Amino acid sequence: MTALELDTDLQKLAAQSRVNGIAVLGVPVVVFLALALWLGPPEVVPAALGAAGWILALALRQPVALIANRLTTKERATTVVGLASGPAEESVRLLLVVLVLRSSPAAAWAGAGWMAIEVVMIAVNVLVIASLLTKDGPKSVELRELLLDQAGPQSTGPFWAVLERFSAAGLHLGFTLLIFAQPWLVLVTTVVHTLTNVLAVRYAKQSVARVELAVLGTAIVVLAAGIVASGIAVVG
Repeated sequence: MTALELDTDLQKLAAQSRVNGIAVLGVPVVVFLALALWLGPPEVVPAALGAAGWILALALRQPVALIANRLTTKERATTVVGLASGPAEESVRLLLVVLVLRSSPAAAWAGAGWMAIEVVMIAVNVLVIASLLTKDGPKSVELRELLLDQAGPQSTGPFWAVLERFSAAGLHLGFTLLIFAQPWLVLVTTVVHTLTNVLAVRYAKQSVARVELAVLGTAIVVLAAGIVASGIAVVG
C-alpha cells in the first residue's frame, strides 16, 4: 500500500467513524421514547443509577485492561477485557437491582440509563479517534495500525453501528429485568454477556453482518425473557 493509498483509506475511515459516532446517538433517544410510550414518563433516578452502574463497571475492568495490555498482545488483551466485562457489569447490575430497584419499570429505566451512557461514551471515543486518525504523532500511528488491522461495526456503514447499539440496548434491558425477576439469574446473564462480547470481538473481523445478526437474535431472546420473567408487560 502506497502512502497516498494509506492516506486515502485513513480519510475514509475517519469520515465513516464520524458518521457512525453521530448516528448511534439516536439509539438512546429512540429507546427512551419507546419506553416512555410503554411505561409512562421516564424514571430519572433509576436511569441515572443505571448510568452510574455502567461507569462503575467500567472502572472495575480498567485494571484488567491495563495489565492485559502490558503482558500480552493487543488481540489477546481485547479478548481478556471481553472476558472481564461480563462479570464486572453483571455483578454491578446485581447490586443495583438488589439494593435499589423496587419495580420492574424502574429496572427497565435503569437498563435504559445503562445503555445510554455506554452509547454516549462510545460515540465520544469514536469521534476522538476519528480526529486522531489523520494527524501525526505516536498515538495517531498506533490508532492507524489498530483500526486498519481490525474490522467491526464502527468501521462499516452506520446501519451496522446503529444495529449494534440497539442490540446492546436489548441486552442491557433484558439482563436488568431478568436479574430483577430472579437475582440468581445473574449467573446466566454473566455467561451470556461474556460469550456475546468475546464472540463478537473474535468473529467481527470475519463477518460483521453475521456477528451483528447473531447478537441481535440473542438480544431479542434476552429481552423477551426479561419482559416475561419480570412481569413488566402486566405492570406497564
